[in-house]
Amino acid sequence: MSQGLVLIADDDPEFISHLTKILLDRGYLVLGARDGKAAMELLNQHRLDISLAIIDVFMPLVSGFELIRRLCENRTNLKIIAISAGREKVLDAAILLGADAAVKKPAEGMPMDGVQWLKEVFLQIGLPESA
Repeated sequence: MSQGLVLIADDDPEFISHLTKILLDRGYLVLGARDGKAAMELLNQHRLDISLAIIDVFMPLVSGFELIRRLCENRTNLKIIAISAGREKVLDAAILLGADAAVKKPAEGMPMDGVQWLKEVFLQIGLPESA
């Protein structure tokens, strides 16, 4: 049984791949987009089915801020996690737009314990960590 559908929007394909594997192992279905335009298209196609969106605030074509704004329109039970390797002020802005959590992304090239990172993120927004 699926835990829900997750949209991951990030311009780093390794990050998407890593999180997708972790989420699939925990019973989630995953949609991945490498730019804001592709994420917007997935959002338009699957809006009612997406229960969690993990959005990088800095992406090509359409910004993560715009995606968060769109996701917050007529939102029901959707949880939004904004991510960025940038400064805290960027994450604060995402919260002001309506994200449920804003989390610092590991710096590029740093080893990431994705399981622990995701567990901490899920705790912040009150979602079960595993199936």
